[in-house]
Amino acid sequence: MNFETNPDLEQPSKTRLKQEATELQELGRRLTSCSPAVLQVLPISDVLISAIAEFNRLPNSHGARRRQLQFIGKLMREVDYDAVVDALQDLENRHLKKQKKPAAAKLLCDRILELGDAEINTALKQYPQLERQTLRQLYLEYQRADEAGRGRFGGKLLKYLQQQIDS
Repeated sequence: MNFETNPDLEQPSKTRLKQEATELQELGRRLTSCSPAVLQVLPISDVLISAIAEFNRLPNSHGARRRQLQFIGKLMREVDYDAVVDALQDLENRHLKKQKKPAAAKLLCDRILELGDAEINTALKQYPQLERQTLRQLYLEYQRADEAGRGRFGGKLLKYLQQQIDS
């Protein structure tokens, strides 16, 4: 019999196992702050989803949440850690993009209403999908309108920009 240790067959150290368990538990803690709709999209089991829902229902008395979090960490051993982290990151990126686009459209709308034709030309260079005639028409209607009508035409311009920039 050969008692030499083969480096390919070595078991991970106790420290490494504890690190992995802690990472899984931390990912589980991150998942507890996600909405049920987000949890359904992630590549995790229904048992894990119900354990997370139970965690959110528990009061923080006598260490109940801590024990439930340890249980969630145990269930996390069965999921693909990298796939869940990637899916969470992808959802966060999509959420950020949705937040940034309306802000860009709002900023562009404010600049067009303030600067007029010069800003329309700049906007057309940056976003070639925009139509010059539509932008000019909405801008001129905004300029001609009284205070009550300006809000309506400014809203129309903003809606048009959001539709065109988001697509």
